[in-house]
Amino acid sequence: MFASFIAAVLLFIAPTVAPAQAEQAFTPVQGASLQAKQDASVAQAAAARQPRFWTAYAFDVRPGHVIDIDYVSDDGRFTIQGTWESSDTGFLISDPAMETRNLGLFTLRDASGRIERVEIYNLGRRREYAGYPVYWLGRSSNEESLNYLRGIVESSKSDELAADAVRAIALHDDRRTPEYLERIARSNLFNGVRAQAVRSLGDPPVSDATREYLAQLARDEREVTDVRRAAISAYGRSRDAQSLAFLQTLYGALTNRELKRSALAQIARNENRNAAAAFLIRVAQQADADAELRKLAIARLGEIAGELALGTLRETATRTDADTELQKQAVIAISRRPASESVPLLINIARTHAKPEIRKQAFVLLGRTGDPAAVEFLKSVLTK
Repeated sequence: MFASFIAAVLLFIAPTVAPAQAEQAFTPVQGASLQAKQDASVAQAAAARQPRFWTAYAFDVRPGHVIDIDYVSDDGRFTIQGTWESSDTGFLISDPAMETRNLGLFTLRDASGRIERVEIYNLGRRREYAGYPVYWLGRSSNEESLNYLRGIVESSKSDELAADAVRAIALHDDRRTPEYLERIARSNLFNGVRAQAVRSLGDPPVSDATREYLAQLARDEREVTDVRRAAISAYGRSRDAQSLAFLQTLYGALTNRELKRSALAQIARNENRNAAAAFLIRVAQQADADAELRKLAIARLGEIAGELALGTLRETATRTDADTELQKQAVIAISRRPASESVPLLINIARTHAKPEIRKQAFVLLGRTGDPAAVEFLKSVLTK
């Protein structure tokens, strides 16, 4: 399935040799600068009495992202659709062959030229652009593009429009990008926009100075929760030993449940799977800890491969003195693991567990696996 996914992605990346305006019938606009071209496009659209129109240009795109593709696997289980998925600026990937570097920044404008939307579209993928004409401005320099987007962020009265402009800034392959994002995070009036800028600071590579800024935000109890949560997410995206150590220490110091949840989620994704599992196990086994956080730790263990995580899930699910709700979460987590691990455990739980509600849950989850061993077990129970 993954091989077919790569092939599908490459299909979207491949048709990028022809100029975008020739490939997709855009209207070219001339001008000495990006701003001059923007002004010329507004004048051309006004002369043509266009009620709405797009202005668009190409820019230097940060590596490591897959943006604006549609892919659904043959079995319908693996789906990628849209522009801003998986991370704040698309899918983060490590295979250069899968990157979508031929992107365009599109702004939808009304008849007066006022900007209504900011979008990033893959120029290798044909679309209808909502039926509105596209005025093509060519390729912009990074400086012009970043200043143009910063102007949208600073002047916009819509936090949604400003946040989309921030995402676009984050996709620029320029050493000044973190500086622009941090400036927005420190000064914008909309907390949602600030949070978007903070999240975008987590896109690798992340400098030591940026890490320190994120750490300061995450710890600052005077800061709004959304911004602190964004800082935790951004810091955790590094996935390295420094990130794990910081998040573990932070988790112990936090008092806000939502922020603790964010820290646990990032800890579970760390590349040191054994250390992450060991921490989640400690949280799950703290009898006097918040019940919701214990359940979340169990759920996250289900995402981590390895016997250490599986062993804890098995123990939690089968102990007779364990909390019932915690056991239910453990059974669900077990069901999300590979069938070779989950089905034998679920069958054993369905056969032998002392609590009827846990046995019932195991039966239901077995029925959803479609695994031959699970089907045979359920048949044997029904025919008794």
